[in-house]
Amino acid sequence: YLLLFLVNFQMYALSILLIVLFLSLSQSFTFHRPVGVLPTTTSSSTTILWSDFTPDDSFVQETPEKTRERIDALVKQHPVLLFMKGNKLFPQCGFSNTAVQILTTYGIDFHTVDVLADESIRSGVKDYSSWPTIPQLYVAGEFIGGCDIMIEEYQNGNLAETIEKAKADMM
Repeated sequence: YLLLFLVNFQMYALSILLIVLFLSLSQSFTFHRPVGVLPTTTSSSTTILWSDFTPDDSFVQETPEKTRERIDALVKQHPVLLFMKGNKLFPQCGFSNTAVQILTTYGIDFHTVDVLADESIRSGVKDYSSWPTIPQLYVAGEFIGGCDIMIEEYQNGNLAETIEKAKADMM
């Protein structure tokens, strides 16, 4: 029982120590500049109070309208654009890999957007196209479809015609 008491007491003491440490750090913290970063003040460190912290725009979630504008700009900027999981060098799902393989057969330069890296784009592109799945292909600003549609269009030759038109626009 004594050993059990000592173990519990040590855990209790450690918990108290961590709480005290957290509370003391929550009042203020000191930021030390990394080596090579030029000082903005003459002091080598600056004390910042948590109450002085105000989040910048990187902490604010993008509005659906801004996401739609960003997607629209990407669609207009790239003649052949594939929203996918991963990128053309390292697809992260079988459907995305199939879509990349289909586009690669045409020997064209195409742009990919990794929806796994940006949740706003991942959900926004589904609303933008009214298509529930990823990947999604856009050619010359027009939504073609997902992997199943790409396979079908590839097999019947329609995708080749659409890609040829996009190639002509690229030149």
